[in-house]
Amino acid sequence: MNRDQKIEHSAGAVLLTVLEGTRYYVLVEECATGSLGLPKGHQEPGETLREAALREIWEEAGVKANLVKGAPVQETEYPLAGGVRKHVTYYTAVFSGQIPHPHPSEAGGVRIYTLRQLKNQRLNHITTLNFIRRVDEWMAANRPEA
Repeated sequence: MNRDQKIEHSAGAVLLTVLEGTRYYVLVEECATGSLGLPKGHQEPGETLREAALREIWEEAGVKANLVKGAPVQETEYPLAGGVRKHVTYYTAVFSGQIPHPHPSEAGGVRIYTLRQLKNQRLNHITTLNFIRRVDEWMAANRPEA
């Protein structure tokens, strides 16, 4: 990578809730393509990546969530137009007692699936399912603290 290449930082989360012992993952529908992805967005000036992830969860999924201590933090990077690279940090976040609902300008909809149900959905990128699988395995093996 070129040292002078501009990098745009974004943050998001593998967002889930647990109902009657079953983990449900929240994905947002992209307005332009209709594909499903994890809630994420750009980092505002003066904002930490953790703060950006929580803000994006609120804006795109309409829930107040907590980041899970010790859970996987996953990263990806890809090129954008104009030689810019986007670096995205995904945390693991949980919520309860709320019904997800998107802000109309942020997402086309919010969908909730088990891991098994996700395998048949149109996801925006293969890393989406891989990130969710990794979190699902971690959640199954640990007793997380939010």
